[in-house]
Amino acid sequence: MSTPLDHHFIPAFFLAQWAGANGKLIEYTIKHGKLIAKPVGPRATGFESQLYSFPELLPDAAEFLEQTFFDYADRVAADALKLHLSGRSATWTVELISAWSRFVVALHFRHPDAMPEFRAAAKSVWDGSGVKYQKEYEAIKKPEDPATFDEYLAAKDPLAGTKMHVNMIVKVFDNETLGRHLNNMKWDVLDVSTSKHRFLLSCRPVCFANLKERNGVAYLPISPTKLFVAANDSGTLRQLKALPPREIVHNNNRFTVGRARRFVWAQDESQTAFVAKQMSKTMESTPLFPNIGYYPNDDRGESRCK
Repeated sequence: MSTPLDHHFIPAFFLAQWAGANGKLIEYTIKHGKLIAKPVGPRATGFESQLYSFPELLPDAAEFLEQTFFDYADRVAADALKLHLSGRSATWTVELISAWSRFVVALHFRHPDAMPEFRAAAKSVWDGSGVKYQKEYEAIKKPEDPATFDEYLAAKDPLAGTKMHVNMIVKVFDNETLGRHLNNMKWDVLDVSTSKHRFLLSCRPVCFANLKERNGVAYLPISPTKLFVAANDSGTLRQLKALPPREIVHNNNRFTVGRARRFVWAQDESQTAFVAKQMSKTMESTPLFPNIGYYPNDDRGESRCK
């Protein structure tokens, strides 16, 4: 079986919610200063070739992020999405709750512009921990052993460092602290079917706001007419649900479209003027995640995310 080279940072099962009767959605991009609208299938957009590959590793390990981690995470998240869209709250399991939180968190981190940051941070953490491990190695090494721990490790497994880079990046996408917090928030899905306009989607679609505060929220459009919302406080959730649907759609679309770095997607071209006015106007500055990694005293194989 051939190895898939197109690695989706917005999964096809998720993009499919915006597809029309012809199986296609509208992909917006900006090229040479011009807005381009193109009908595409969910699998034909939202990807980058070999985005999560580590070609220096053996084939199975080289594609671990795409073929193992994201394959499982996205498959289970697709089941959770079906529950959100159907409203069958009684059928949620612990696995599905965690899967959905993992999906939302990973969607926030898995943008192509962030991957170089994660690769560099993983290398920094790994390299920076060498002093600690050299001291421990010197205390136990035998006379016939290599002089340095790195030489010893290279003799045992020349690819050990790269393997740990992959493990560290997995820990970013599967952020336990943020995932656990999201699990424990109050969840709901807001239906805005009565609004004239529909939710747009972009390659930076997740909002986390004030998570350490009582009014902390997270939200993500999950279809043209539905918005997943999580809140720290029930009162905050009630306030959001009381907003007029048109206001919910407008506010979310301004946020989502403004942050777009590569793509905006829509169910149709009815909001092209809005996309042209707002797309990429409020992009986040880079690095997207300046506090990822860079902890020289961490144990090898551990990574932190603020």
